[in-house]
This record gives sequence, structure tokens and C-alpha cells, in this order.
Amino acid sequence: MSNPTKSTRRELFSKAAGGAILALATSAVWDAPAEASERASHTANLDEGQGNDLNLLTNPQCMVGAKYRMGRFIGRGADPAAAEAVFRSLPNLDPIPWAAAWTRLAEPWEQKAIQFEKQGSAQDAMKAYQMASLYFSIAKFPVLNHPAKQSAYRKSVENYLKAAKYFDPPLERITIPFEGKELIGYLRKPKGIAKPPIVIHTGGVDVYNEDWNLADYLDAGLATFRTDMPGAGECPFWYTPDAERIYTPVIEYLLTRNDLDGKRMGFIGHSAGGIWGSKMGYIERQRLRAAVNWGGPVHYSFLEPWLRETVKDKYYFWPILESFVYASHSRDAEDWIRKAPAMSLKTQGWLDKSCCPMLVVNGALDGWITIDDTKILYESGDPKAIRVFPDRRHMALEDPASRPLIVSWLRSQLS
Repeated sequence: MSNPTKSTRRELFSKAAGGAILALATSAVWDAPAEASERASHTANLDEGQGNDLNLLTNPQCMVGAKYRMGRFIGRGADPAAAEAVFRSLPNLDPIPWAAAWTRLAEPWEQKAIQFEKQGSAQDAMKAYQMASLYFSIAKFPVLNHPAKQSAYRKSVENYLKAAKYFDPPLERITIPFEGKELIGYLRKPKGIAKPPIVIHTGGVDVYNEDWNLADYLDAGLATFRTDMPGAGECPFWYTPDAERIYTPVIEYLLTRNDLDGKRMGFIGHSAGGIWGSKMGYIERQRLRAAVNWGGPVHYSFLEPWLRETVKDKYYFWPILESFVYASHSRDAEDWIRKAPAMSLKTQGWLDKSCCPMLVVNGALDGWITIDDTKILYESGDPKAIRVFPDRRHMALEDPASRPLIVSWLRSQLS
């Protein structure tokens, strides 16, 4: 598997940035959660025997992961019939046909959006651009380890920013200079609140800025600053033991904003980015009022026994180690296994230090991040709040209570 070099990582996204887009104006984020729920239920009714040729949904070697991943894509808004057709058309996960199949779904939505704009139909244009961004995002999934996926990602960002012109409340695309590069984040503020508290949102290894709808945070009166974690999306730095340093300039920037209450600041890291939620809770315990590790690694998930155990997982669909190889700029899986232990917060000596109030959440059946990391974090150092969903998998994403729990906890801590 090939990785872009450090010197070219930012160049992948230069076209996607498209110049200075700082104050993007009005219209609502399109989510349609009820429709997404109905779409997700489609996967429960798949005819496993459909078709005579083996494909992603019928091949016994990959059908478990294919059904899980297709359900996740449908839950994000992909059309069920179109998504199933893609999965049934592909015999394997080669990146070129994978990216091409989803790009064919994205391009008509992009053209529809252009026509809607010409007609002056802002809401329809916004929704069409978001659909195009979604399909381009799936085309790049899970990580940007191939030119075809890098190209699809640039189009995902491009279409997302075109949709964002119509968001209400508005979105600001913020650039923060740091170590000769730029950190990029999307800032949104709830309507009707003069100086709202602010939550920094980051992670994971395969879900980037454009993939997250944080409308529920806004509805709870919380401003949001969404930024890609190291090794993901537009972040110009890799997933390394000292990569948390990118978040300090973000905090310092947000403290300069007179329209935000920087004294009421929270931080959430999810999935592979959960480590940054915890680590910043230690490092910035004086400036953060709350921190969340939502399904993130702490110690055991970085050790060789667990990393080799993840090879048995069928749900991620791709080999999950490949995503960490890309994010960490490693040569291959063995290189990542050698380097990963240095990421451990226990090895670094953080776990017994003082931290700000911290919430730890995950599903007990997580096959990607061991639940033992939730336990070691909870049992070490200052008291922490914890919620383990006993019958759920990674981040307890399939449980409708997991995300509202986190938003509610952050709101209470920042009130």
C-alpha cells in the first residue's frame, strides 16, 4: 500500500480548499434522521442468494463486513437500492472500481445542485451538494491511500463547502497557522445565544470533517469547532505520539473569539481520535471544562496482542490495520505494530495525572478498540464518568442513546 509523503500531504487538498471561504451563510443542515433510519432497516431484508456470481454481499469471506458497512452508508443518507447495487456489482475492494462506482452516484447530484442554483432554489441546491459530498466521501472510504480515493476526497470537500454556503446557522471555515502549515476547522454557533460555550470535536481515522452533522450540539446551545484529527482528512500532521500539539493552537484561537465563551470549552475525541479527547483532558485540564473519549484507544489497543487480534474482525470490512498504517504514515502493518506502543497514555505516564472532568463511552463488544482501554482509563487517576453499552459494538453507534448521552453530559458540564 502506498502512502503520500509528508511533504505532499497538504498538496492533496489544495484544490479542495478552493481559496478563502471564511464566512459561509445561511440554511439548515440536511439530515433527515427518520429517513436515514428507514434506509438503514433495508439491510435487514437483503436476499443473500440474489445473483449467481460472488460479490461483496454474497461472498462468505466478506459478506458480514459488507452488510455492516453498507448499513452504515445507508444510515448516513445513501440511497438503499443504489448502495446495494454498488455492493452487488463489485467482486472485491480494489480502490479504482470502488471509487468509480460511488463517483457515478455522486456526479448526477453535483449536476443537479448546479441546476438548482441556476434556478435560485437554495435549499434544493444545498441538499444536492450534500448528497454529492456524501457519495464522494464513500468513494474515498476508508482512507486516502490511493490516488483515486484522494481525488474523490477533494470532490467531497468541494461539494460540502458549496452546500455550506446555505447552512443556517452559518459555517465558518477557519485556518490556523501552525508549524509552517495550516490547521483547518469548521466553526458553527447556535442561533440566539450571544456567547455560547464551545466544543472541539475531532476523530476518527476514516470519518472526516465533512462527514459529521453536529446539529444536535447546536440544538443544545453548544457552538462546535470540528477539525480532522492527525492522520485524517485535511490535517497536515500524522498520527504520532506527540500529535496532540495541534489542538493547543485551536484552543488559543477559540479563546480570542469575542463571540464565544472560551471559559466554557469542552473537547470530544471519537473512535481513533478518542485518545486526543483523553490526552487533552490531561494537558489542558485548566482551560477545558470537560473532555470525552468516545470509543477511543488508551493503552491496550496500541499493544501487539490486540493489534493482531483485530485481524479476526469481520465488521470493519477493510483490514482495519491498513487505516492506521495510513494515518500513522507507517510503511506497513508490521511497522505500525512496532510503533503503536509509543502512543499509549499509560506508557507516556498520563493516566495517574489530574484531568478535567472526563466522560468515557464505548460498547463492550467493540472489535476495533478494546473495552479494556475504557476500563483502564476509568480506573486510573481522577474520578471519571463512564458508560459502557454491554451489547453494542464500536462507540455503541447502533444504540440511539449513545450520542444524546454525550451531548447532554457536555451541556451539563459547560452550563
